[in-house]
Amino acid sequence: MKITSLDQNRQFQRLYRKGRSIVTPTMVVYALPNRQKACRLGITAGKKVGGAVMRNRAKRRIRELFRLEQPYLKGYDFCIVARTFTVEAPYHKLVRDFRRAMDTLEARIDETALD
Repeated sequence: MKITSLDQNRQFQRLYRKGRSIVTPTMVVYALPNRQKACRLGITAGKKVGGAVMRNRAKRRIRELFRLEQPYLKGYDFCIVARTFTVEAPYHKLVRDFRRAMDTLEARIDETALD
């Protein structure tokens, strides 16, 4: 499933201003319900994460995590901010942090309802 991206600064600013945020050890998740059924994703990684290679690796890991979890998410706009630990964290820790954030934000569909 293709990931629709947030690509304009005003979309990110609206998320930061009006959205809810959850902080985990590996990422910060901003979420705001949208009027569409599809999710949109924006990823940011500051220079604290590392050089360009490290920032791009963090973004790739988040993008893949989101791609696999997207079928279980409601129609929200998400901005995920990579943190320093995102690059080195085991993948299962990223998944656990992301799922906890989605449960806290109530952005996940009950998986038993999909069966």
